[in-house]
Amino acid sequence: MKKRADAMGALIRSGIDPDAAARIAGIDGVKFIGGRPITLKFDES
Repeated sequence: MKKRADAMGALIRSGIDPDAAARIAGIDGVKFIGGRPITLKFDES
């Protein structure tokens, strides 16, 4: 499970949608709270 979670985290930090990242990593049944990784920067304009 740790390897899958690490893979999902890496995908999310690279900008992939969390639901897609979970699916790609083979993790089912997770619910995301809408937080964003602090390593991502978004254009607020």
